[in-house]
Amino acid sequence: MDIDVFSARELPTVFRVLRTTLNPDGELTELQRRFLQTYASICGCAPLQGDPLPVAARTVNILDVHRRKRLLQLAAIATLFNRPVNPRSAAYLKELEFHLVVSDPVTAVIEAVLQGKPFKARMLTMRRMMRVMAKEARLKEGWKGVARMFAALALKAPVNMDKLWRYKRLGMLPDGTLGREYWKHMTDVGFGFPGEPAGIPDSIAYHDVAHVLAGHDTTPLGEIQQGSFQGGNRREDGFFFIQFVILQFHQGIKITPVAPPATDNFIPEKVLWAIHRGARCNVDVTHQWNFWPLMELPIEEARERVALMPALA
Repeated sequence: MDIDVFSARELPTVFRVLRTTLNPDGELTELQRRFLQTYASICGCAPLQGDPLPVAARTVNILDVHRRKRLLQLAAIATLFNRPVNPRSAAYLKELEFHLVVSDPVTAVIEAVLQGKPFKARMLTMRRMMRVMAKEARLKEGWKGVARMFAALALKAPVNMDKLWRYKRLGMLPDGTLGREYWKHMTDVGFGFPGEPAGIPDSIAYHDVAHVLAGHDTTPLGEIQQGSFQGGNRREDGFFFIQFVILQFHQGIKITPVAPPATDNFIPEKVLWAIHRGARCNVDVTHQWNFWPLMELPIEEARERVALMPALA
């Protein structure tokens, strides 16, 4: 999900839309200004001098469909940045969706959050997420891969047992290699390898490999960055990753049963930059990524191979 997509002529309108979504009724807070300034940095703009003026949704004019979709998704991120969600921001998002003539399922999720229906928000989010994960499992292993994924996630059954020792042997690699650091990560946090009881299926092993590659830990702050990184990195509908982690680790709405919900972890300089870092990589780590050729490399060399940008200081 690329977010640095707008022309220089369009960016003033984009900043006005984001400003209006962040706070339709008053002055911006310092945290909301940091959101805008981080996005300005991503777009290569000079720091904003003063707050942009609000803009009516009906006057927003972006010609390209792809960029209109991205603007709607960025506005959805800005809506979920506020905790609790501002009803006026959500209403503005709906107006924007109508006038841009594009849509995204996140608007129904935000409506459920506003209505005090966290279970509905969870189901809508999980449906979108599982659809993509099942597709990737099928592409990797056929329909057996889909069955294995659900067996592992729902029943904690051991799957991909034929691949277990390949993962376990990563612990024999030299310190500082991607494989060894991944092995230490899995061991330190107590996650099962593919093939172990309660282990992850091979089709989604990329998640923790990418955790190590991107340098994000498994704290709520680390997880919201990792989900944002994967959302930016995925070339096809990566937004569901971002939606999921903002709800789980910022809004405090439990989406996944494997981690407790948390609040107030949307730090703009970390989350927005994580999206951008993911988008700039030269490989989609969420789509049939063969990470094995990188496992024996020093981790910095592995990062260079995928063109991973550094995190913001």
